[in-house]
Parts: sequence; C-alpha cells; structure tokens
Amino acid sequence: MNKEMIIDPEIKAMFELLAEDASTMEACMAKIKCSLSIAAELFHINKVELKLEAPVSKLCPEGQRAVEVLYDTGDASDGEPNISVFPLTSGGTVTIMDYPRDQSKFSSKELELHNMLLRQIFYKISRTMTQNLLQQVMMTDMSTGVANQDYLMHFAGGLIASGQIANYNIIFFNVHNFKYVNKVFSYEQGDIILRNYAQHIKNIMGNDEIVARLGGDNFVLVFHKERREKLIEQLQNIRIHHQWQMKEREFVFGATIGVSNLNGITVPRAIMGRASIAYQAARQKGVGSVVEFSPEIEQEILANQSIVSNFLPALQAKEFVIYYQPKVNVADRTMYGAEALVRWIRNGKMVPPMQFIPQLEREGSVCKLDYYVLESVCAFLKDRQNKGLSVVPISVNYSRRHLEEENLVERTLEIIDRYGVDHHLIEIELTESEDFQNYEIMSEIIDEFKANGIGTSIDDFGTGFSSLNMIKEVDLETIKIDKSFIPLETDYPGKDRDLVMFHSIVQLINELDKKSIAEGVETVEQLEYLKGVGCDIVQGYVFDKPLPQEIFEERLASAHPYENI
Repeated sequence: MNKEMIIDPEIKAMFELLAEDASTMEACMAKIKCSLSIAAELFHINKVELKLEAPVSKLCPEGQRAVEVLYDTGDASDGEPNISVFPLTSGGTVTIMDYPRDQSKFSSKELELHNMLLRQIFYKISRTMTQNLLQQVMMTDMSTGVANQDYLMHFAGGLIASGQIANYNIIFFNVHNFKYVNKVFSYEQGDIILRNYAQHIKNIMGNDEIVARLGGDNFVLVFHKERREKLIEQLQNIRIHHQWQMKEREFVFGATIGVSNLNGITVPRAIMGRASIAYQAARQKGVGSVVEFSPEIEQEILANQSIVSNFLPALQAKEFVIYYQPKVNVADRTMYGAEALVRWIRNGKMVPPMQFIPQLEREGSVCKLDYYVLESVCAFLKDRQNKGLSVVPISVNYSRRHLEEENLVERTLEIIDRYGVDHHLIEIELTESEDFQNYEIMSEIIDEFKANGIGTSIDDFGTGFSSLNMIKEVDLETIKIDKSFIPLETDYPGKDRDLVMFHSIVQLINELDKKSIAEGVETVEQLEYLKGVGCDIVQGYVFDKPLPQEIFEERLASAHPYENI
C-alpha cells in the first residue's frame, strides 16, 4: 500500500466513524461494522472477527464471553489472519482477527496499517465498555448486583413517560430471618448469601420489571400488576442453600411486605410513597405481614409519625408525668412497693399509653422515655429521703429494645447513683416476649443488675412463647403473672383447667424461691383466691389504679391504707 491510500477519503471516513462515541455496545458494534464496510476493499480485508472474554465480577456474576463477526465478504477463501490481543482493565481480553482476501498474506506495510485499524477498533470497544460500566456502576447496588434507588427512579420515569405506570404495582419489603445468617456464617459469607438472595429475586422478575435494593435487607419490586399474588407468595418462601468450608445450611426467608398500585403516579419520586406507608403498617402488624395501601392506613401512619415527631419536644417540655400503682402484700395488706407508669399530658388531655408506647417501641425512642421515667423515680425517692419520709421500692419498665444497648447496666447505674438513691429501692421490669430468644444476653444483664443490688422482674409472665425457659435460664427475683391467667369468679368453660394452671405457676415460682406478683387483680374474690394459692403480692384495681404522685404520697403517709379491703 502507498501513502495515497492513507489519505483516501474512504479511509478518512472510516477512522472518523470509529472515533465517534457510542452509547451502547450494540451501537458501538454497528459503527464498527459500518466503518469496516466503507474501506474493507481498500484494506484488502475478507473478514474481521472479534472475541471478548471478561472475568467474573460483581457487575457480571457469570463473566462475559462473546464472538462477533464485524465484517465478512462471504468468500470462504480466507488468507492467513492477522491477530491482535488487547488486555482489558478488568482483566479480560479482546482478540481481533482480520483475514486477507484470496488466501493471500498481508505485507509488512499492510500489517502496520491493519494493526493501527485493529487498535482503533479496540479503543472504541474499550471506551464504550468503560462508559457502560460507569453507567452500570451508577445504577447498580454493588453489594447485591441488582438495581439501586437511582435506577429505580430512572425505570419509573420510563414507565411514566410511556404511559405504562398504571399497569404496574410496587412492593416494598424487608427480608426477615436474615439475622440468623450471621449467627451461622461470618459477615463476609452473609454478604454472599444476601447477594445470592437478591440474584434469586432478580431471576424471577421479567425483562420489563425491576428489583432494587434500598439498603440493608430492604428491597423494592416494580412489576406487572397481574403478577402480584404470585410474587407475594414467592417472597414468603425463598430458599437459599449455602456452603462454606465444613458448614452447610439451607435458609428459608420470608418477608414483611407493603404493596400498592401505581395509579395516578406522575413523577418518579412519588413511586415509593404508598408502598412505604403500606410497609410501615405491615411492620406494625407483625413480622411476615402483608399490607396493601389504603387512604385509611395512610392516615393511621401519619398519626403515628406525628407521635414520634412530637416525642422529643414533649420530653423536653416534661409533658410526660409519672403515675404510681401500688403493689400490696397479700398476707398483711401492707404496701410492698409500686410500679412507675408514664402518662402523656398533651394540650391538657391525657394520651393513652397504647397510642404512643407501641410507636416509640418500634421507632426506638422508647429507651429515652424509660430513662426519663427512671430519672423521675430517682428524683422522687431522693426528695422523700431528704425530707425524712418513708419510701418503698419502685419498679421501672424497660423495653426489650434496651437489650440492644451495650451500656445498659452502666447507664442505669449512672442515673441511680447521680441521685444518690439506694440500689435496693429500684427494680427493673423486663417484658417477656418471643424476641427474648437469646437468654444468655438477658441473663448477663440481670446478673449485672443483681451484682449491683438492683432487683429485676419479668412482666406479663405467660404471654410469651418461652415462659418456662425464661425462669429456667434467667435468674430473675420476681415473676409478674399476667392478668389473663387469673381465673374469674364466674363460671366459664375451661375454668377448672385455668385454676390448676394458675395454682401450678404460683407453686413453681415459690419453690424456685422467687416472689410472685399477680397483676390486674380487680375483685375481692380474686384476691382471696390468690391468697389461698400462696401468691405473695397483688397489683390491681382491687387496691388502687395508677395514682398521680400526690395521691400516691398520701398512700405512703398512711400506715395501713388497705387494711379494710
């Protein structure tokens, strides 16, 4: 080839086309094929083949292998190929082979120009791959390989623009049982299992549907609305098998799900609103629940959010006040102690505890409220001690959320000691729950309290799922028996069985050398029955409802406030 060939208009057009950007690999290959067709004859090219090999990566879990014919005259009489291998930054390679016509061989001059051509082809492919990779990284959750929230918005925008959004539904869900994974495998292996889980979800989605990860084990699906029931069913029973070294497990994952239609959605950012509200309602309903969005649910969630948002200002304004419900010795009717109960006085009206405690429990602010109650109780006891007035032990309720704290005992002791209150005057009440599966943690906390002279009790005994294990594994001092176990004085089906059960529970507690408290006692008949079966202490309306501080102090001032009951 001579110098005139290099400046040929067709050669120039070919290289200019190769220099143009391409937004996708499909567009890139199309431009390469077009450019080769322009000047293949001048280059004496019969055929050009490309082979791409990319390794496994987070963005490409199965690696990438492709063979593409970039140009072919259709003449089977190929000559000796010119082969160029180019390394990719990802660790893979792009191999390009061009064949001369008529079974000939490229001259050294031709090879020089051909190698320049093949390098330009590689640069174009590499540049396009890098651009696509960057775009994919920006749209992908790198931990799981599924879409991220940015791509979710992009996908929703496409559905809105095409007028298809009303044909889709959205699911916002949280994977439950996943915490168990990190008890079996390391966090590194847990990440692999989460990725496998996400890829499993991705595989059950259609090409025009999407799964996106929001963070943690929270995901979103946008899918054809007729597939709603099928997808919900699948999400409730996903099995992931994992093996690492000598350990092997099959995990069964369910989900807590909020679901909504997308009718009337006009902007991408609105796509999450309804599903998020439905998911919050599902969380409140319980693990594994499925809730569909409705205006009524939205109003309920907004009311709950108002409680949470107003909590800290109300705490600072001391809108929360402490009531005290006495605990009375059954044998002599003397006051054994009291339970501190919090009430919220807002705008002159009392907000019932059931309207704010569950919301603060779910949101986590309940721990701040518990410490506030403890401080209030300590201040009350110290004030009475300074005045030389009588005091009794007072119990403070601690939410199960406290078990997640690393410094629970230390913070509790700091508050008590700051007020200079004797440790034996404070008791911490914990609530039995199905969540209390890690008795080792509970036992350590209770042992620490006990070592520092602080009593502990278990509240609502019998309402959880592991009552016997609770008193077997944890060294509690006091067991509060839930009122649902106290037999009523009226006859009803199964009363004989309830009598036997209650008597057995009290006997078991006594034989373990623990104190028994029956809560929710309302009548004298119930009181006499409890005395007969050996119950130590009673709390309930038969003696007193929860009392404001001033009335409770009147009870403390009386030597025998309950002797006539």
